[in-house]
Amino acid sequence: MTANILGSILLLCMLALMAARTAPPMAVKLDGEQLLEVQLRPMFRLLNQRVNVMAILLVLILGSGFVGDRWISHGLFLFTIIAMAGLLLLPTRYRFTSVGVSPHRGAFRHWSEFKGWASSGNVLYLSGKGRFSSLKLYFTGPDRDEVLKVVNRFLPASETPSQPRQRRRSARAAR
Repeated sequence: MTANILGSILLLCMLALMAARTAPPMAVKLDGEQLLEVQLRPMFRLLNQRVNVMAILLVLILGSGFVGDRWISHGLFLFTIIAMAGLLLLPTRYRFTSVGVSPHRGAFRHWSEFKGWASSGNVLYLSGKGRFSSLKLYFTGPDRDEVLKVVNRFLPASETPSQPRQRRRSARAAR
């Protein structure tokens, strides 16, 4: 009985964390003039939430009795899957302003927090000045061109993500 209650609390907390990124109860105030708003497609929403989705699925697998004892009921399992899918279906937008970028409704980052950007395919990397302050944004082709125009106005282009690896390989080969 206690394991069922703890499993329920664990899954509800994990869903709450996922919901905080998708649809926070209070939206952050955007500074500056809004220049561009880009809506994410479902696949990019899934990529954006992949850590949360994988963690919830892992807890569901472990608690459903697949490995060891069951501590998650069938009803809670079904509710969690439906709630997770529902959160992934909610629209998510990137908003770019003259002062910064909002990767979701609950956060706003000023351009001064970044030192540059790099692009690889449908991914835009905004390099942060601090160790854990970088940001990864996902776009489709047409949106990508518009976003790069806006980001290029405020941040300098930096190395592409693959260039440092190539330099390390060439440095090792030179030795």
